[in-house]
Amino acid sequence: MASSRSNNWSTPTGPCWSERSRSSLTARRDDVCLLYFSCHGVRNRSDKLYFAVRNTDPERPAHSAISASFVHDMMDECRARSVVVVVDCCYSGLFIPGAKGSESAGFEEVLAGHGRVIVTAGTRMQRAWEGDHSDAETPALSRFTSAIVEGLRSGDADLNGDGLVSLQELFKYTSERLHLEGVEQTPRMGGEMQYDITLARVKKKRRQRSSRTTKKTLSRRTAGPSPTRGAKAPWQVSAASGSARQPVLSDGTLVVHEKYSLHVFDAESRRRYPLIQTNYPGSAVFHGGTAYFPGPGSLLRSVDLRTGKPRRSARLRVCDGLLSVSADTLYATGPDGFLHSIDVRSDGVRWSQQLGQPAVGCPPEVAAGSVIVMTEEFRPRGHATDPAEKRVQAVLEATGQPNWSYQPERPLSGEWAVTDSGIYLVQQVDLSRQRIVAVDPTNGEPLWRFDAAANLAAAPAAVSGWVVFGDVDNRLVALDAKSGAQLWERKTKGRVLTRPFAVGDTLFTADRAATLTAWKLPVGRKIYSYDVLLSTDRHGAPACTSDWLYVTDSQGDMRTFPTKLRA
Repeated sequence: MASSRSNNWSTPTGPCWSERSRSSLTARRDDVCLLYFSCHGVRNRSDKLYFAVRNTDPERPAHSAISASFVHDMMDECRARSVVVVVDCCYSGLFIPGAKGSESAGFEEVLAGHGRVIVTAGTRMQRAWEGDHSDAETPALSRFTSAIVEGLRSGDADLNGDGLVSLQELFKYTSERLHLEGVEQTPRMGGEMQYDITLARVKKKRRQRSSRTTKKTLSRRTAGPSPTRGAKAPWQVSAASGSARQPVLSDGTLVVHEKYSLHVFDAESRRRYPLIQTNYPGSAVFHGGTAYFPGPGSLLRSVDLRTGKPRRSARLRVCDGLLSVSADTLYATGPDGFLHSIDVRSDGVRWSQQLGQPAVGCPPEVAAGSVIVMTEEFRPRGHATDPAEKRVQAVLEATGQPNWSYQPERPLSGEWAVTDSGIYLVQQVDLSRQRIVAVDPTNGEPLWRFDAAANLAAAPAAVSGWVVFGDVDNRLVALDAKSGAQLWERKTKGRVLTRPFAVGDTLFTADRAATLTAWKLPVGRKIYSYDVLLSTDRHGAPACTSDWLYVTDSQGDMRTFPTKLRA
């Protein structure tokens, strides 16, 4: 592999920065402004990024290079509705504001404005690799830029064959090309983009490259089992425009929740149904081909998943992300502190119970004949107010009458796992360490405690008599659900991104090292893995059947992977 860009300072200077600054002020709202850097990236001791020019002194970049902050200022001043910045240099991930530290900040948290998008050639720690410079008279493009140029020149980046190359298509093509060529770079893209941005027009092709690309990617990336005999082949479809929640499989449909949108597909044919717009980013719930979520004025709204048309629903004000369905009953918490039990067949309210405090953290769960709710209250003390304290309450499933409550000795996080055998809560011991506490769902009495070595990276899972969790130090731990005894501990390649989940006695974890791993649950033995980076979902997990896993990857695509080895 050719050397990375770190020592050769031959990058041309940018002669017209003042002119470009004026252009950002004269751009019209409907313009698309594209700024492309392919150069050397330099970082100083404070992890600030600079773009090198001919006379840049790598020891004094602040005085001899173009700072990333200057480019951000130009983006802020630009009047164009669509601004795309592509950064192809070493440490390009540092161009994201707030990227200093062990975790890069989320694009959505650091970029403002519709259509502001940043594409980087790698992460904050990765170098950007050059091409082959064996011919001094014909300098080669970098590997990242070369992939982009080839995708546009050949038209192969037009993944859907419509004659137009969008930003999403170009990014997916380039990322796959680098991976197939074995280039150790992980491009990133994100921002506020309510619509895809068209970058180029190419000649339409008869063949659809998207299916061929999918097959190539799967043959290269799949390090695990082949599809089971008699089952359909793995597939991949574009669902969301970026990072989204893991899919939910409900009544023959697959639903991917992306901020204020529900992307719905037929699970068998993969046909896309009409997009459903929501008012809040919180979790919707699904039952009988219907989606339930808060609508305007926080009033409960129900929508047909296949048609996108509204359905009749009880007229109640409900809290965002605090809905759940069990059997034919919808449980909804209201901002007034009430918990409602609603018959989804008739839309009638069976009962309403005042909890005393507003529900928080997790949607209600049904276990051992009770509806379990986490609530929060402030305790006044003199003229001050203590921080809010969470507690767990249970009301009878049939009548809504109070059953028991559990007041923890330490603060609770908003994550739990609930079964008929136990409620597994997460307590904060100190800033860097958490504890798993098991509570009896019949009476609220503590059963056991287990002190984790670090904070949990995602919600714990209770599966087949085990409680499994991953922590921020890349440990995967399995506990006996009855006693809390540790059964085994393993290391994952990266921090887990979703709640662990199981198919039979096979446990699956997804981590930041772009690895979806299958483990033998009783012993913690690694069976196989897939090379795929999933979208983060701390409370959720991929959907699954006995044969297939349905996942949302980091680019918003929904993909399938087989769960079993070839028979």
